[in-house]
Amino acid sequence: MKPRGGTPLDASRNDLALIEVMRRYFKAKDEANALKSRLEAARNESGDEIGRFYDLRSNALHAQDILTWHRLRKEMERLMSHAALWARGGNIEGCDAAQEEEASGTAHLLGIHAVAE
Repeated sequence: MKPRGGTPLDASRNDLALIEVMRRYFKAKDEANALKSRLEAARNESGDEIGRFYDLRSNALHAQDILTWHRLRKEMERLMSHAALWARGGNIEGCDAAQEEEASGTAHLLGIHAVAE
């Protein structure tokens, strides 16, 4: 990686894959949190109990949002498992979560532009 105005830092493709995985994780987390807030506001407004409101069979109005929230949570679990594999020394370059940045060979994180070795 190359810090602004500094010398390049070495980053492997596996490290860049981790950056992409974590970028996607935090994006999914933000989306899930925003969706959960909207769902909870709707639940409070309706006065429904938690179990009834989140039952897809009895809440067709919010069923799609509930399903989306579950999909985002599963995505977060999957992404975190890739990060855990990386932390144990595993290679995550080929995981689907890292494909976007792998195609370009670069990653952007906190104003740092990293290029794979």
